[in-house]
Amino acid sequence: MRMDAIAILTTFLVLVGCALAPAQEEAAQPPAPAFENAEQVLDALEDADDDLRTFASEIAYTTMVEVGSTITRSTGEIAFAADTTQDGSPRRRFAVHFVDKWNGDRYSDGPETKLTIAFDGRWFWDVIHSERQINKREIVPEGETIDPFELGDGPFPPLPIGQQKDDILRRYQVTLVPTTESLEPDPQLDPEYEDEKFEIDLAKQLMSFATGSVQLKLIPKNRGGDARFSEIRLWYKPDEKGRLLPRMSRTVDANSGNVSIVQLMHPLKVNDPAREDLLTITPGEGWNVSETPLPPPTVPSQPSGTTGTNPRGRP
Repeated sequence: MRMDAIAILTTFLVLVGCALAPAQEEAAQPPAPAFENAEQVLDALEDADDDLRTFASEIAYTTMVEVGSTITRSTGEIAFAADTTQDGSPRRRFAVHFVDKWNGDRYSDGPETKLTIAFDGRWFWDVIHSERQINKREIVPEGETIDPFELGDGPFPPLPIGQQKDDILRRYQVTLVPTTESLEPDPQLDPEYEDEKFEIDLAKQLMSFATGSVQLKLIPKNRGGDARFSEIRLWYKPDEKGRLLPRMSRTVDANSGNVSIVQLMHPLKVNDPAREDLLTITPGEGWNVSETPLPPPTVPSQPSGTTGTNPRGRP
């Protein structure tokens, strides 16, 4: 599996025992919460995120390429932690470890499918296990912080956690839509063709996966700007206490039209000790590490003969 590491996180399918086996869900299915509009959902999400410090889950990342109708899925584990650095600065970390891959109905779990990507609040780590290679890129200047999953603006595709209501409403048209909207199989697909049958079965599995969730549809208000996605859809599902937790996200790339789906398998392990075995990258013996720091900040040059405070250089 060799993909652009940042593009990998553009959206995640439940771990399956075979190509399209039914998802192994928790025994009890809480009923979908009753909300009248999107703002009520956003209010509930802010409450749910107040004390979210860590979570871990099995995940899957599915991409549907517009040109050629190619479908690929990679499955593995994800870990997230919101904590502080040694100097007390807040940070949000995550790591994803992929272990296998489906390309259409072809399955592989060899060394080439294993890939780890991680963000430690400052550096992005791309671990290529088959090559014993780690590419480490600085994407946040020292002393600064970012939300890596900020909708539309973060360095990675959105994951439905930690989003603020006012910020979302300022930038997106948000609507509460039926749970399975956008997931239904294309009625023009013919199950007599193996590739199309695979796509139909996948759509049915996604619809089943979304059961019991609420779905928000987000459309950028500034469509003519530099929005990365023409559409973002987020699903949330209540735990046994009724708390809304992230379930799935679906994005449409504004340029290519490619669809990416991120799925988190419930029950999430919430506020357990951070999964440092995933979050902390430690190079093994014989591994090669490539490090790319941010370029130094540029200082605007001043015209010759001026002091920088007077356009003519006069005192």
